[in-house]
Amino acid sequence: MKHRKFFYYDKLDSTMHEYLRLKEDYDGLISVRAGTQNDGKGRDDRLWLSPPGGLWFTFDLKSTTLNPSLALFIGYCVHRELINLFAPLEDKLSIKWPNDIIYDGKKIGGILSKSRIGHYIVGIGLNTNNEIDDRLGKFGAIDLKSILGFELSNEKLCRNLIGAVDRYEKLLSHPISYITYCNENLFGKNHIARIDVSGDTYDAEILGLDLNGALIVRKEKGETVNIHSGSILEIKAFS
Repeated sequence: MKHRKFFYYDKLDSTMHEYLRLKEDYDGLISVRAGTQNDGKGRDDRLWLSPPGGLWFTFDLKSTTLNPSLALFIGYCVHRELINLFAPLEDKLSIKWPNDIIYDGKKIGGILSKSRIGHYIVGIGLNTNNEIDDRLGKFGAIDLKSILGFELSNEKLCRNLIGAVDRYEKLLSHPISYITYCNENLFGKNHIARIDVSGDTYDAEILGLDLNGALIVRKEKGETVNIHSGSILEIKAFS
C-alpha cells in the first residue's frame, strides 16, 4: 500500500467534507473514516444513510489523467477484494452500474468518485456491521455481518480496500480489463429495468457495458442506446 495518513472519527458531518478540510493543510495521500455520518452524500447530492457499525470513508489517489469510468474501476476493486477476503460472497456478489455493490439483489454499498487536477477523491460506504433499519430496508439494503455470520473489522477492511485500489491503479490506463470484469459481474444484465436519464424514465433491457463503461440498453421498440450518465431505478423482470 502507498504511504497514506489514516484519520478516524467517531462521528462526522461527512468524511468527504473532513477530507477537504484536511487537504487544505496537507498535500499527501490521506484516508478519512467515521463511525457514523450525519450529512453523508451519495451521487447527485442524495442523502447517504450512515448508521453506527457501517464502514464510511473517503480517500484519494494520484492521477495525471481523467477517467470517466472511475466509479466502475473502484467497483471492480471493491468487488474483487470482497471476494478475495470472503469467499462465500462470490456467487451472489455483483456490480450495479454505475456505482453500487449488490449481494443477491440487495445493496451492500455504494461509491462516490470525483476527479480533481492531479488526483481522484473516492468515497465508499458499506453496510458491514450496522443494523438494517426501516430506512435502509426500504432501499433493499443488506449488511455483511448478516451474510457472513460474524462481525467485521471496519479498520482492517478499509485498509484492505484502499490497498486493492493501490494495487490495481495501473489498470486506470487500460480500462478494458476492469470494464470487462464489471460487464461479467453486472447486476441486472439481460433483465428489464427501469432506467432514469436526467429525469426521463423508461423501461429497457440491460445488455451490458461498452468499452468506455457506458450502459448499453435496448428500449421497448428495439432501439439500442449507450447511457453515459443515469441510474437503474429497479430491475423489473426477466427478458
